[in-house]
Formats: sequence, structure tokens, C-alpha cells
Amino acid sequence: MTSTYTATAAITPTPPLSVGQFIPSDTPRPGVGLCLSGGGSRACCAAMGQLRALSHLQLNGASLLSQVTALSCVSGGSWLGVPYAFLPADGTSDRDFLGVYNANQSALNPIDLGDIAPGNAGYAMTSEMFSVEGIALTALELYALSRWEDPANPLPANLLWQVVIASHILHPQQLASSGENYAPNDTFTANEASLARIRENNPALANTTTYTFASGAGRTQRPFLICNMGMLQNPSAAADAPLIPVQATGFFGGVVGHPDATDANELPVGGGGIETFAVNSIFLGSRNNQALVGQKRPWSLTDIMGCSSAAFAFYVHEKIKEWQNDRTKFHTDLALRNPHLHQWIDQHLPARHQAQARLLANGHPDLEAALQALSSLDDLIPAYDSWPVASPAANLAVNRYADGGSLENTGVASMLAYSDIQRVIACVNSMTALAVADYGIPDGSGGWLPGTQIKVDDQIPPLFGFMPYSSTGSKDQWGYVPYQDAGPQANPQFSKNQVFKSSDFAGFLTGIQQAVGKASSPNGPAIFQQRLDVVENPWFGVQARSVPVTVVWVYLNGSGEWEAQFDGHWLMQALIAWEKESSSFPNFNTTGTHLSARQVNLLAHLTSWSVVTAEQKSGIFSQLFR
Repeated sequence: MTSTYTATAAITPTPPLSVGQFIPSDTPRPGVGLCLSGGGSRACCAAMGQLRALSHLQLNGASLLSQVTALSCVSGGSWLGVPYAFLPADGTSDRDFLGVYNANQSALNPIDLGDIAPGNAGYAMTSEMFSVEGIALTALELYALSRWEDPANPLPANLLWQVVIASHILHPQQLASSGENYAPNDTFTANEASLARIRENNPALANTTTYTFASGAGRTQRPFLICNMGMLQNPSAAADAPLIPVQATGFFGGVVGHPDATDANELPVGGGGIETFAVNSIFLGSRNNQALVGQKRPWSLTDIMGCSSAAFAFYVHEKIKEWQNDRTKFHTDLALRNPHLHQWIDQHLPARHQAQARLLANGHPDLEAALQALSSLDDLIPAYDSWPVASPAANLAVNRYADGGSLENTGVASMLAYSDIQRVIACVNSMTALAVADYGIPDGSGGWLPGTQIKVDDQIPPLFGFMPYSSTGSKDQWGYVPYQDAGPQANPQFSKNQVFKSSDFAGFLTGIQQAVGKASSPNGPAIFQQRLDVVENPWFGVQARSVPVTVVWVYLNGSGEWEAQFDGHWLMQALIAWEKESSSFPNFNTTGTHLSARQVNLLAHLTSWSVVTAEQKSGIFSQLFR
């Protein structure tokens, strides 16, 4: 039966937003936003190193990390950003979660790199059950268990991905709670003040487990959190139409801009959001800027982190489909991972369900029945009752949600919706290493603008109004082509992402190339600073600015300077050479969710060294906070 709660409907009807309107402060904030890109386990572990470095660097007696105003995370970046924002007072320390910067990188050795503590942010990725096969098996376990536990109300398939990823990442940090059928039964908000307001308006939530931003002794002050995800447009929209950008913060969730799009109920979207616990609700009415909604349960950290990284549900479904077509392969994979699956059961499932879970893990027919029941990818796509603040109306059709990185993978566009963010650290933890390219930005005379013949991650050019790099098709499609000059089928899913002037893209390409030295043989950290004019973007709620923003780009890339520290240490040299050859270190494949402890540690050490080294050379980070 649906319970009814009262929720604040419109946080703000139109942009511009500001962090200060949600978190007022007696002391001026530096207006620094930190963006953690998507990219699965690679992005999570690289970002762990970057936050580790910012925690190490000090200014005015406090770490740079403690002075960050806002944190925007996407997909794999949300695997780090969401738990970091909410670590409980009695949980893993900040120091253990992020690790400690090692100023003596040359002392690293393969033995120490093979050790990683359970509370560390990268620990979950080292489990064999964090592979695509392992995640698919745990999804089947939970689906079958919930069908046993409550046949009339099993865990919906469209919650499976969210619940499974939470079991690996949030549950070990004491940030996930669930009912008998494994559906989340907790929620979250920013602080004690916002929690008191919610409970005053909603007595039914008085006993609901609610997580707030990490605080207290030993905790770095947490920034304003923006967790990014996408919502599919109405069913009549083209399959490759851009997703609708959705933000989840500690105060509200919703679409802050005014995209020219409609949702599953064909309602115009945008205009702000409602208190985050009430995002998954049915609109019943409103009065005095309060929305009366019906909901079965409040929205949770499990929901937002799962939606933000939902692209991986596709890979899970592909594995399930493979098993459905080849039962021998299914039973072989189950047998190979049986010990790891039993370990996962011991660590993540309640004691009352462990005996049943072991039966399933050992090949009980109901596990295969659960496999057969998941017949469509649509079954796994996150879906929620939700409605737009711009056009509140009874919502009959559920909206489907998708990975934020399938729209804008850097988190920069959503960050710029906040007018008091004047400086941005953009950590682009990409699978694409910087590389010399045959083509660049056309110069209008059949050639390329000097210094632009370098290939970068697909998500960066659209921020400047360019399509991702192309070396196929007709010559007028080679290199970086502005969207305004492109045909209708040219990467339309990224066509709404421009927030910077197109004329500044050449400066990005030449700047990142100069930062590393020769792209064909990178030496220094791929970190450099730009002053960029911001252009209006109604899709993300970004308004044009009269004053440029400062952006420090932190691009994941190899570094000969870092490797040179291991001259004479042949074991470390051999390890790094092996990882570069076999796994494209540091730009590990996004679909390779399982990483070894050595891979996690190598990645975090490289990225932390890159940030600290860039700061030592030029003060590039500390100057943002002055």
C-alpha cells in the first residue's frame, strides 16, 4: 500500500542556482567545484588518488579538500563521491577511505602494492565478484532470494543493478539498509537541519534510517554534493536522443534547467526539484510550495549511485543473455566463482538468508529460474515514479533513468549551473590516453589549426560545441567538427553539452599537449589551467557569465616523469611495463570493473603524485582557493 508524505516541491523555480542558497556560511567560500568523471572502477580509483592528494595539500592550516565548495560526480566517480560524502561518524576514517599520500613514491614495491584494507574506497573493486560475471551472479542471487522471501512482493528487476552495486560499495561503509525483499528502506539528506525539517513535515519518516553528510572529529568538511544521472525522454523520442540531465543533491533532486524535452508522461521537464527523499513519488497535489506525494519508500543513496552508473546494467544483461543461450557456460561460470560467491554471501547478506543463499550458489534450480525470468534489458533499466516541478501532474507512467555518463561524463556542465562556482577542478579519468592524431580542428583551408592534432576523451569536445574526434567518413567529418556544421546523425547524444565557447577548444588541445610534453611520449602530469567564458545552456540550467571561470583540467594519462622515479627498481619497472602492455595502465578499460589490489594502488599513487607534483611546480591548485 502506498504511504503519503508531504514534500517540498520547488527548491528554486528557475536558474541560476547557488550553493550558498543551500549551505549559507558566515565565512566566504572560495567557490571551487571538484568534478569526478565517470569510467567505472578506473574512475573511482583514480579519483581516490586525486582526493588523497587534495587532502594532503594544505593552505591556511587546512587541506585543499576541506575547502572545496561543491563535488560533482558521475557514474564510476559516484562510486567514490557518494560514500565519501556520507561516511558515518563511526565508520571508516577519511584517512583509511582515501589512503595517505606517499611522498616517497620511489619506495613503492610490488609487495606493499598488493595490500589494500577493507575500508579503502578501492577495496570493493578487488573482489572477484566485482567482475561483470560476478555482479551478474550476485544479481541473480538477490533476485532469487527475494522471490523466495516474499513471492508476492519480490525485489523488482529494475532495482537489481542499484541494490547489487550498493551491496559492494555502500553496504561495507554502513550506508545501505534494506527490507525483507532487499529493496532500500533508508534515505538521505544534507545535515541535521534539513533532516529535522523533513521529519517535522513527515512524521511517517521519523524512524527511517537517514544518512547525512559526514561530519565531526576527524572528518574533512564535506562539499555540496551533485550526483549526476540521466532520464530517458518520452517513448516517441529517438533512441539516440540526449538524456535529460537529473541532479541528486543533499537537498533536492530533479532537473534544474529547462530542456526542450518531455518525460514518459509527456510532461515538460525542468524547473527545479523536490526534497530528495520524495523524488520517486506520485504527484497528488500542492499547496504553499509544498507537494503532496504518494510513495512506497523514500529515495536512497542506493538509488542515486545506482542510477548514476546504470550503464553497467547493460553489460550485466549481456552476460545474463549469454547464459540464457548457453546453460553450460552459466554453470561453468557459477562453478568457477563459487568460492568467491560464498565469501560475498558471508560478507554482504543477513544471517537469516545465508543458508538459502548458499543453496542457490551451489546450483539450486531456482537460481536458473531467476536467470530465465530476466528476459529483457528493459527489466534492468532503473525506473521510478517521478514528476517534473515545471509541470506537476498525476504521473501514471514510470520514468526510466540512465547513467549520467551517457549524457555528460565529466560532471562539469551540472557544476556550472551553480553561479557561485567560479573555479573548477575537472578530473577526467578517461579510458582514452592522450595521443597524437592525424587530424585536428579544421582551419578552413583544408588543414588543421596548429597544435590541435591530438585525440582526447569523447566527452571533452562537446563541452566546447564540437563532436568527438573522428577519422572516418568524408573529409569534412575528420578531426573535430562543430555540431553546428555536422549532419543530424553526428553523435546527437552529446549535442546539448556545450558550456564553453568553441573558440577556446583549440586552447584546451594545445594546453594539454604542452602540459605532458610530447603526446607520443608523455612525461609530465596532464594538468593545466584555462580561463573560459561560459555560454548559456538551458539543458543543464547554465547561464552565460560576464566573468570567465577558471578550470584546472586533470586528465588521466601516463607519465614518464613518474616512472623515472623507479629507475633501478627492476621489479617496479617490470610491474608497470606489464600493466601498460596487458591492461593499458593507467587507462584501464571501463568494462573491466574488477581490478587487482596492485592496479588500484598503482592508479591511486600515480594520480595523487600527478596532483601534488603539479602543485609543487606552479601552485596550480592552491591558487584556486586564495
